[in-house]
Amino acid sequence: MFKKLRNSMLRFNMITLTSVILIAFTAVFLISYLNMERDNQKKLQSISSLGRTANHPFWEGRKEMFLIPDRFAAEQADTFFLFVRNGKIEYVDSYLDFNDSVYREAWGKVGNSSSGKISLEGQQWVFTVKPLSATSQRDPLTTNGQFTTSGQYIHVTFLDVTSSSELLRVLFFSLLIIGLIVSMFFFLISYKFAARAVQPIEEGYEKQKQFVADASHELRTPLAIISANVDAIEASGEESVDSQKQWFAYIHNGIERSEKLVDTLLYLARAEDPLPENNLPMNLSHISETVSASMEAVLYDSKISFRATIDENIHISGDEEKIKQVLYILLDNAKKYTPAGGQIELSVRREHDMAVVRATNTGSEIDADELPRIFDRFYRPDGSRSQDTGGLGLGLSIAKTIVENSGGEISAESAVGQTTFTLKFKLL
Repeated sequence: MFKKLRNSMLRFNMITLTSVILIAFTAVFLISYLNMERDNQKKLQSISSLGRTANHPFWEGRKEMFLIPDRFAAEQADTFFLFVRNGKIEYVDSYLDFNDSVYREAWGKVGNSSSGKISLEGQQWVFTVKPLSATSQRDPLTTNGQFTTSGQYIHVTFLDVTSSSELLRVLFFSLLIIGLIVSMFFFLISYKFAARAVQPIEEGYEKQKQFVADASHELRTPLAIISANVDAIEASGEESVDSQKQWFAYIHNGIERSEKLVDTLLYLARAEDPLPENNLPMNLSHISETVSASMEAVLYDSKISFRATIDENIHISGDEEKIKQVLYILLDNAKKYTPAGGQIELSVRREHDMAVVRATNTGSEIDADELPRIFDRFYRPDGSRSQDTGGLGLGLSIAKTIVENSGGEISAESAVGQTTFTLKFKLL
C-alpha cells in the first residue's frame, strides 16, 4: 500500500517535471530556430541585393538592358549566384570550387519555388529567386509564390546555412542530454522525498495497528478475569451469594479496569480533536503547590523522599484542570519507577520568557533508544505487559496531548540513576 502511494507521488512529480522541462526546452529550441531562420533570411536578402562589379563577359552589351547594381556579390565562400534564362543557366557567379554539374543540380532543386532550402554536397543551403528587370519593362517575376522563366532573366542567390543547422543540431542534443541529466537527478531527489513523505504515514499506520493490538490486549485481560469468575460462580451455583463475594469482587475489579481504559481512550480521542482548548490565564505556581501537597503524603507512605521548589506567581495560559492532571501524571509516573528510599523532586521556575517544570526521580534510567517512544500509547519502558507498576501505559501520552494542545512542550531525558521530565510554557 505504501509502496504504491510512494510510486504514485514519484510518478506525479516526474510527469510534472518532464512537462516543465519539455515546455521550457521546446520554447528555447523554437526561439533559437526562429531567430536563426530570421537571421539567415535577412542575410540572404541582403546578399541578394548586393554584388561585386559585373565585369564578366556575360554582361558585355547587356548592361544597358538591365537595371544591374553597381556591385553584385562580395567575395564570400558561403554564397553563389545563378543567372538563368528560359530555364537554362547562362552565368554562375561563385567563388566555390564546385563542378558545373553541382550548379545544375542546385538549379534543378529550386524548381518553381521563389525561396526555400535545399541540400547540396552534404551542406544545407537557402535560396531566393529574383528577376533581373529590363529597363523597358518591370513585369513581376513571381505570381502566388512561383515564377516563370519565359523570356526573362532570373537571379538565384544561394546561402550556406550548414553552420546554423549544425548549431541547431548541437543545441537539440545538448538540451536532450541536459534534460535527461536533470530528470535523473530529480528522480533521485523525488524518490528520496517521496519515501520521506510516506514514512510518517506508514509510521502512523503502524502505530495505529499497534494501538489497536495493545488496546485489545488491555481489554482482554479484565474480560478474561470477568469470564473466569463468572465460570467459578456458575460452577458453585448452590452456594450462597455471601460465600461467593470474592468472585463478585474480582468481577467488579475487571469491570472497573475496563471502564477506566475505555474512559481514557475516549479522553484521548477528544483531546486530539481540533476543537480549541479552554486556555485561560492561570497561576502555575498555585497549581503546582496544590498538586505537591496532595502527593506528599502518598509519596511518604511509599517511603519516597519528596521536595518541591516553586517560584511564586508564575502565570501561563492553559486549562487549569488539565495542567493539574499533567502534574499528577508526572508525579504518579515518577512514583511508579522510584524505589523505596528514592527521591522525587518537582521544580517550577522562570527561565527567560518560559515557565519550566521539571519532575525528576531517582531509579533505573530509561534506555536512550526507548526515550522517543515513552509518550506512545500503551508503551512501558521495560517493554513488558506486567501490571507491576499499575496503570495502562496511557498517562504520558495523555500528558503530551494536553501540553501540546496548551501550546507547550514536553520532553524527557534519562541519565545514570535519574530520569527527568520537562514541561515548557510561554509566560504571560
